Amino acid sequence: MSQTVEAPAQPTLNPESLSFDEPLWAVIVWNDDVNTFEHVIRAMVEILGHTVDRAEQLTIKVHQEGRSIVAVRPKEEAQVAVHKFLERRIQASLEQT
Repeated sequence: MSQTVEAPAQPTLNPESLSFDEPLWAVIVWNDDVNTFEHVIRAMVEILGHTVDRAEQLTIKVHQEGRSIVAVRPKEEAQVAVHKFLERRIQASLEQT
C-alpha cells in the first residue's frame, strides 16, 4: 500500500494582524561544498515550511550566488531557524532588514 506524504500547511497571513513595530531579520543560507541539494531542500521545507518547489528555487540560488535570503521573520523566529540550520550543519546567519 502506498502512502501519501503531504507538505506542511502554509500559514495564511492576515495583513491586519501584522505588526510592523518589531524589526524583521533575514535568514541567510550560505553555499558550501558539503551539503547536498536534497539535504538543504528538505531542511528548508521542514524548518521554514517552504514548498518543495520554493525550497528548490532557493537552493539553486544559494548554489549559484553563494548565499540567499531564504526567509524574513521577527528576530526570535529567525534565530530559531538559523539554529536549526546550523544543527543540520548548513551554514546560516541573520541580517537585519
